[in-house]
Amino acid sequence: MYNKFISGLEGSSSVELMLKAEKMRKEGKEVISLAGGEPDFDTPDRIINKAIQSLNQGETHYAVGQGIFSLRERIAEKLRNENNIMCTPENVIVTPGGKYGIYMAIASLMNVGDEAIVFAPSWVSYCPIIRACGGKPIISHLQYDDNYKIKEENIIPYITEKTKVIVVNYPNNPTGRVLSKEEAELLRDVTEKYNLHIVSDEIYEKIIYDGKKNISLASYSNIADRVVTVNGFSKCAAMTGWRIGYTVASAEITKVMYKLYVHTITGLSPFIQNAAIEVFHCDEEIEKMRTIYEYRRNYFVEELNKVEGIECRKPEGAFYAWVRFKSEKNSKKVCERLLDKYGIIGVDGLSYGEQQYPCVRFSFASDMEILRTVIKKIGEV
Repeated sequence: MYNKFISGLEGSSSVELMLKAEKMRKEGKEVISLAGGEPDFDTPDRIINKAIQSLNQGETHYAVGQGIFSLRERIAEKLRNENNIMCTPENVIVTPGGKYGIYMAIASLMNVGDEAIVFAPSWVSYCPIIRACGGKPIISHLQYDDNYKIKEENIIPYITEKTKVIVVNYPNNPTGRVLSKEEAELLRDVTEKYNLHIVSDEIYEKIIYDGKKNISLASYSNIADRVVTVNGFSKCAAMTGWRIGYTVASAEITKVMYKLYVHTITGLSPFIQNAAIEVFHCDEEIEKMRTIYEYRRNYFVEELNKVEGIECRKPEGAFYAWVRFKSEKNSKKVCERLLDKYGIIGVDGLSYGEQQYPCVRFSFASDMEILRTVIKKIGEV
């Protein structure tokens, strides 16, 4: 018998759709895929050049430990200065992508049978990761008509004696919402009152619009030791294929996570870690990408809202349009029609747990010409 926690897991909808798009292109079919969370920019040159330099210098062997000290030092400095998270390099573990950081945090915080509250709509991998660790995801459905705001009624009734973790993701994938001060303080108070932990996925923190700011829950001193913050360089620096992220947590939690880390990962490639240090010298390139995303967002959302039967709120962060097809009943059927008739791939809202309305997630991390084509075809639908 196979591992019961893993053998029954569902697949990743976005990954499966990206693979489907690749297969269709190989078959000679015209496909526009807006399914993946993939920046369409190249990694900044200085990062690439540093990796090449490190390779040429023989940085191709094991890098044991939580990550090379110079990188963890820069990460800790960034977290103190930008996120108000009081930490040192010893609180940081460099991980192979943010997704592994989430897995490592969940696996370390939860025992078999423990419960984790997940707010829906949510990224497709949170619940499978919780189940793979023997935990039970408890889905709290936020309301579209309330712009997915977190309220007491979305947390308190879901807490039991088995509740161990709350999973938080802001800027949010798929809705693009940014955590408000009111919501952050509610999460802080609940975490302290009920002695819970938070896993805070902040991978899109650099992609925020309209002057808004990310709030890191670990910046609240009274719960800082109960929060695992997960971040990385995939989205902000267009480094998805480099697979490098990081966690920051209390010394106690970090010690537990590191035990899993050494028996699964050993360490991350040193030339990739050396290259990642250059991210902290790429503020101009990162801001340029963010500005272009904002321009695309404005165009894409405004044009979508001109189409009869469609509603799309402007996302406050990330690079996804969360589109409601008001005259439809099933988001999966919407996606099937878009693909079969028009060659457009989006991810259905049901995959993210949106059950109230038929919503589809489209990435606008694409060339403007592609976005114009998509607008035209969706108008035909």
